[in-house]
Amino acid sequence: MQTFKPFYLILPLFMLLTSCVSYQKYEDLQADRDRLQSNYDDISERLENARAEYQALQDEQESLQKELQETRKDLQVARERYEQLNSANEDLLARYDRMLEQNQQMLESSSDERSKLLAELSRKQQELDRRERELQRLEQQVEQREEDAEQLRADLKEREQRVNELEAAIAEKEARLASLKNTINQALLGFSDTDLSVREENGKVYVSLSQNLLFPSGSKSINAEGRKAIGKVAEVLKANPDIAITVEGHTDTDGDAAFNWDLSVGRATSVVKVLTANGVDPTRITAAGRGEFYPVASNDTAAGKAKNRRTEIILTPKLDLLYQIIEE
Repeated sequence: MQTFKPFYLILPLFMLLTSCVSYQKYEDLQADRDRLQSNYDDISERLENARAEYQALQDEQESLQKELQETRKDLQVARERYEQLNSANEDLLARYDRMLEQNQQMLESSSDERSKLLAELSRKQQELDRRERELQRLEQQVEQREEDAEQLRADLKEREQRVNELEAAIAEKEARLASLKNTINQALLGFSDTDLSVREENGKVYVSLSQNLLFPSGSKSINAEGRKAIGKVAEVLKANPDIAITVEGHTDTDGDAAFNWDLSVGRATSVVKVLTANGVDPTRITAAGRGEFYPVASNDTAAGKAKNRRTEIILTPKLDLLYQIIEE
C-alpha cells in the first residue's frame, strides 16, 4: 500500500472518517452470512435425508409385497386343505348313512362302536370348524396387509412428490444462478480477465473486481473504469430483484491490519453507493469489510497480493420456496 506523508497528521482524521461502520455491525453481518450458509447446508442435508427415507419406504413396500404373496400362498393352501377335509367329511357322512341303513341291528347291539363313530365324527367336525376359523383369520390378515400396502403406496407417492418438488426447486435455483452468472459475464465482456472474474460457488454467484479496476492504491474513491463495470452489474441486479447482494472489501497484508480493516469497509461502502446510484434497491445490499483475513492467494508474492486486493459482489438467491417445501 502507498505511504502518505506526513502520515502522523492524516491518520487520525482518516480513522475518524471511516469509523462509521462499527465492528458490532460487521459481526451482525458476519452472523447473517453464516446463517444463510448454514440454512443452505441444512436444506441440502434435508434433501439427502428425504431421499434416504424415500428409498427406505420403497424397500419396506417391497418387503410387504413379498410377505403379502407368502400370506396369499398360505391362504390358498389352507383353502385346499379345507376342501380336502370337507370332502373327507362328506365321504365319512355318506359311509355313516350307509352303515346306518345296512347295519341298523348291529348298531343297536354295538353301542360302543356307534359311540366311537359318533365321537370320530364330532372330532372331525371340530377340526373342520377350527380350519374354518383359521381360514377366516388368514383372510382378515390378507385384507389388513392389503390395506397396509395401499397406505404405504400412498405415503410413498406423497414422499416422492415432495422429493420431486424439492429437487425441482433446487434445479430451478441452480438454473437461475447459472443464468445470472452468464448474464453478468455477457454484461462485463470487454473487461480484462485479470481485473474481473465471475464464478458460482456454494449456491452463490461471486463477481470479483480487482483493486486495479476500481481504486487507486490506498484509496476508497472508485475510478471511471470501475464505475462503468459496477454500472453494468447494477443493470443485471435490477432485472433480478429477488437476489440478495453482499459487497465485501478485501486487502493484502501490506500495511497496518487496522488500516486494512477500515480500507476494506470503506471500499465495500463505495461500491454499494455506486450500485444504489445506478438504481439498485439499497434494502437488498449488505456491505462488509474483510481486511486482509480472507485471501484467495498467497501474500508472499506480488501476483498473489494483487489477487487479494479485491472487492467481491456476492449474489444469493432467496430460499423461501425450499423452506416452504421442507416445512410442509
